[in-house]
Amino acid sequence: MLALPRNVAEELSQRGVTVPNPITGLALIDTGASLTAIDETAAKNMNLPIIDVATIASATDAGIKANVYPAQLQIAGAPIEITVGRALGAMLEPQGLLALLGRDFLQHLTMFYNGPRGQLTISV
Repeated sequence: MLALPRNVAEELSQRGVTVPNPITGLALIDTGASLTAIDETAAKNMNLPIIDVATIASATDAGIKANVYPAQLQIAGAPIEITVGRALGAMLEPQGLLALLGRDFLQHLTMFYNGPRGQLTISV
């Protein structure tokens, strides 16, 4: 689930700005990404505030400008809710994704992948 961080939501609410409802979608764990990315279209539809513009590089492109958003991500069915101060906007919807979970998100977790069983265990 993607939502505004609580402190940002409270600040907007105090200023009389409507706080966007959280949205749900699929996320991909990306251990190669230093920062988390969220779908740009979803961020715009939620009216998330742009807090910066960053120049990023990926495996296929360099020097791309990306909007930066505050975001709070929650893993459905688990008590795991993590605020990411700088989530990059990216075109993820064509891949059916709401987010790519980068190391800034993953640093708060312990993960164990059991390949033979195809099981992933995540804990805080």
